[in-house]
Amino acid sequence: MESVEPTVAPKDLRAGRLLTRRVREMFRVYPKALVGEVEAVHDLRVAARRLRAALGLLAENPEGRRARRADKALRDLARAAGRGRDLDVGVEILEGLPAAASEGNVRLRRALSASRSRARFLSREALLDLELAHLRRDLRALVAATRVDRPVLAGRLDALRLREQSNIDRDLSTGRARPKPEQLHSARRAARRLRYAAEVEALFDGAESDSAERFRKMQSRLGDIQDRHVLSAWLAHRQQRAAARGDLALASAAARAISRVKRDAARLTGEFVRARAGAGNSGSSLPSLGDPTSAR
Repeated sequence: MESVEPTVAPKDLRAGRLLTRRVREMFRVYPKALVGEVEAVHDLRVAARRLRAALGLLAENPEGRRARRADKALRDLARAAGRGRDLDVGVEILEGLPAAASEGNVRLRRALSASRSRARFLSREALLDLELAHLRRDLRALVAATRVDRPVLAGRLDALRLREQSNIDRDLSTGRARPKPEQLHSARRAARRLRYAAEVEALFDGAESDSAERFRKMQSRLGDIQDRHVLSAWLAHRQQRAAARGDLALASAAARAISRVKRDAARLTGEFVRARAGAGNSGSSLPSLGDPTSAR
């Protein structure tokens, strides 16, 4: 599988070449995603998000019609590729929970696997339905037109960092012992945008980026919590459906799983809040939050 992870760039890499690199990274994994290769679908979503971040910083006119049209197309592409990803993670979480080998638990896992299969199918269909010819033309024109230099990039980075750090501070304000799931999710998205912006800066300058790694850790930590909230919502829906038709075995299995998943989410949230408080609520102190095994 082709990697979409950034690497250190040569000193002469400028805006057009960096955008070209991001475009190629995305379309390199697209064919494998179309045939349903799970990791390729995930890589496609990540690559589309990285390209959106690069366009916002490196397009000659990010607010122009062509750039906005490309941004929307990339957003739609990332959403299409992500339709089954939450359930992929949900299956892993559910299978990792301690549970008796009862009929209800077996059926619950089977139902989640079936939902994941449907989501993967819908994801492939959505990717096939996307209109890529216009996107490719827009991207070629945007790459050819850009003349963004380091001072312009610096100004855009400063504005983005101020905006996104303010979003994080708002969602995770001092003294908030237990942020709501939607606040944690919002902070995770801001951390992701800050991470991808830091990667663009590092590639432009041909340097490593400590800040990109810091925000990757934060994004991943918050993602672990979000995954459990998403799974809890799926389980609650399954429980309601089972109870409505009198399927007590499945409803009970879902209720037990909800309790375990919510406890796990509360534990992870508490650990994150305590680590953030210990780090002084500063984005520059994020390495102390730990290094999860993956980031999205």
